[in-house]
Amino acid sequence: MTWSDKDKQRAYIGELQGLQRQINFLKKSSGETKDPSIEKTIKILRNSQDKLYSTLAQQGITAEAVNKIITEKSDKAIIKEIMQLQRAKDTLKKQLAEPTLTPEKSRLLEKRLDLATQNHTAAWNDIINSPDKDRIINKIEQAQIKQLRREQTRDRTREPERTR
Repeated sequence: MTWSDKDKQRAYIGELQGLQRQINFLKKSSGETKDPSIEKTIKILRNSQDKLYSTLAQQGITAEAVNKIITEKSDKAIIKEIMQLQRAKDTLKKQLAEPTLTPEKSRLLEKRLDLATQNHTAAWNDIINSPDKDRIINKIEQAQIKQLRREQTRDRTREPERTR
């Protein structure tokens, strides 16, 4: 099985992101301890990153294309997280609405709901403080509409066939 050019691009870009995360982590840790081996590791990672960038440039990939792919990947992760947190909150609310809950189970569910609500709020605060908030919010709305349509088609029951 051969990789298409698009698969290669995404693999390179994913590797670039991983290297950048490692560099950022090592920079933070080297600020606390001035260890020469960390500086050497950062230098090696930067060289690897430069080689990946030059490989992408040789294939005709521009910086805008790399940025676009990274942004799309990041947006998808944010949207997935928001949708999962919302589903978790909804599920917990449904479970809390059951009349046969014991007080202990109810308290446990309320704690889980509070935690899910806090995580959901924190994720939304990150989005609101993002410079790309309008684009991300629009994509979340589209994902919610798509999810709602899926649920509506699942919930529909077939009408009984008419008989003569």
